[in-house]
Amino acid sequence: MLENMRRQGASIFIYLIFGILVAIFVININPGQKGSGGGGCSTSSNLVVEVDGSKVTKTAYHVAYSNQLNQGRSSQRTHTALELLIRRELLAQAAAERGIRVTEELVDDEIKKGNFFLGGHRIPLDGSFRPELDLFDHHDDSTRTWNYAKFKQWVNGLDVSIAGYKDEQTRGIQASLMQELLVNSVQVSREEALADYLHKSTTVVYDVVTFSPAAYRSAMRLTDADIERYLASHEDDVKARYKSDERTYKDVKPQLKLRQIFIAKAEPAATLDDKKAGDDTKPADDKKPADLKAAEKPAPDDKKTDDKKTDDKKTDADKKAADKKAADKKAADKKAAGAAKKVPGLPIEEAKAKLEAARAAVATGKTKFADAAKDLSTDDAMKANGGDVGWRSADNAQLGEKAVSDAVKAMKPDETMTPVIVTDQGAYLIFVEGRREKDLSYDQVKHEIAAELARDTWSKEAAKRAALTALADATKDKKQLDQLFEREAEPAGTPSNQGITPEQMQQIQEQLRQQREQHGGDEGALEVETKDVPVAWKAEGDGGGGGSATTGSGSASGSAAPGSAATGSGSGSAAPGAGGASTPPAAEKPAVALLTPSNDTLRPGLFGDVPKPKVVKYGPVARAPQLPGVGKELTAVLFDQLSQNMIADRVYESEGSYVLVQLTGKGQPKMDDFDKQAPELISQMRAARAQFVVEDWLKVRCNALVKDGKIKPAADLLGQETDDKGNKMPSTYHPCMSFH
Repeated sequence: MLENMRRQGASIFIYLIFGILVAIFVININPGQKGSGGGGCSTSSNLVVEVDGSKVTKTAYHVAYSNQLNQGRSSQRTHTALELLIRRELLAQAAAERGIRVTEELVDDEIKKGNFFLGGHRIPLDGSFRPELDLFDHHDDSTRTWNYAKFKQWVNGLDVSIAGYKDEQTRGIQASLMQELLVNSVQVSREEALADYLHKSTTVVYDVVTFSPAAYRSAMRLTDADIERYLASHEDDVKARYKSDERTYKDVKPQLKLRQIFIAKAEPAATLDDKKAGDDTKPADDKKPADLKAAEKPAPDDKKTDDKKTDDKKTDADKKAADKKAADKKAADKKAAGAAKKVPGLPIEEAKAKLEAARAAVATGKTKFADAAKDLSTDDAMKANGGDVGWRSADNAQLGEKAVSDAVKAMKPDETMTPVIVTDQGAYLIFVEGRREKDLSYDQVKHEIAAELARDTWSKEAAKRAALTALADATKDKKQLDQLFEREAEPAGTPSNQGITPEQMQQIQEQLRQQREQHGGDEGALEVETKDVPVAWKAEGDGGGGGSATTGSGSASGSAAPGSAATGSGSGSAAPGAGGASTPPAAEKPAVALLTPSNDTLRPGLFGDVPKPKVVKYGPVARAPQLPGVGKELTAVLFDQLSQNMIADRVYESEGSYVLVQLTGKGQPKMDDFDKQAPELISQMRAARAQFVVEDWLKVRCNALVKDGKIKPAADLLGQETDDKGNKMPSTYHPCMSFH
């Protein structure tokens, strides 16, 4: 167990270092900073930092600064070294108070074992932690020998003497023993591991119906009157958008306000002659071979009698189902026939002639271009808005086809219409309704801003209202989602509680309920009843001693010298959020505001045909911060609130869309699997819990000393920070900045 803890502590140490570096980098972002050389330490005195009266010297600083685990810019390495030294001192001082001492023989023994102590951790220098950190000669028979020359080279790289290195390792070992004392105070029961295992391994299967604003936006038929109506009721929003984007309306290159008429090229329609030709490919009865005719003869009368008996046995429900199937097929055939008859667009010569006539009518003032677009356009959206495509660059109008954009670019300033343009897609006619450039005022752009905001606002509103209506229908008629919407894929079988008896399931559910009541959330603090040993968990704000506890990266265990009495008593408790070993959270509804319709009026006909959403099945999936197809808040809803076939009682917003969710299945893991994994799961949960205990202990102690002014870094060490021009800058460092 002790050896496992040592390996575990070494493996987690890298996360501690990275955590410190990341924290320092975030707080101290300044790419131009650099130190003044000298290994990052050129203080005028031998003192680097004072921690509660204990003076840390340059030798300790060199060990913490120059080792190969501390990487980054000079200022970052300085801050990391200080944090590691403060960490070491807090632990070592507590160890000394408890009478924990380290002998010279123990230091020599640990050095020859290839162990390096830093910040309370034991780091193996045998290549297992970092390949380049190896003080051993490895032999063909799988044995190894500690190499004094490699050790000496390692110490020289730290810019300290061997005697100074040993002195610092003495303090480092003492700190690691205290850390192990804290780690050994943590206990995890099998029941806790089981509850945590079930919490994480339970799976759900669920249906989702997604109402996407994008579908409504693409089907929107926005008219000039709609834009005016939106502008009248949302002018504050339009002005706010203009103000936020005002820079984009300065020094604008020439733009054109364009309208277009597009008549699609007609696709050839299937004719009656084509159909007959297809029918002719079928063999006529009189041309069939004799043996085939014989095979198709009616069955004998006794077979008909048997069929009749079978028909008589059919239930009314069977007959109704058959009738419905036939009716559905008939409707589908009718729809398909209608679709086959529909021929979009016109023959290209006819389309060209119509546009030439429209061009002449507009040019002579007999009709307005917008009216012609409403009459002739084959695109529904263009019909609705009179062919308005908005403001486009005069050099590149980006109208879909290069020939059309080139025709606009070739227009002279006094021209208002292009010639009729014929492409493989159909025929186009473009009209220039306005020109603008340079600085644009609010009045010049308010209508286009209003149009864009209207598309965004009303498409979202339409999707939301559709979702709310669907939820109301499902609730009123007590229907499931797949009874209201077509299913995209057939659902798999509902997972079962394999290997768990009803009695066991009842016990498990009771355990989960009790733990949720006990641990009402993911935040809290550790209560320390003895001087240093954490023994209880309390929710934040309920009087938990030692201040607020936050989670983060840090140590999972320390290390003990052989024969040391670094043990502790008492039991720890779960540290929610620490390394994934959290106690199951309470099954409380998330604080999500109910979605309600806005006061906007969505006129009839604003949207064309919008595809009806389908039911999509997800799962089985295990608990995760965010499940596929739904928002973050729905994890707790699906796992902790909904029962079998229950639909969530509200519409949720997920990635800009609106969703209805129904739980269709919930599965529990096999108990046999837990039995096999129990020792490892208990160990992992204990390591994560211990990590939290150590980090919380350090943070509380460090913050208290800082508050009392008892942690004092050397001012001249921190005063070396400069910008990229060599100018001195105030230090961003403060003690405990990396403690989480």
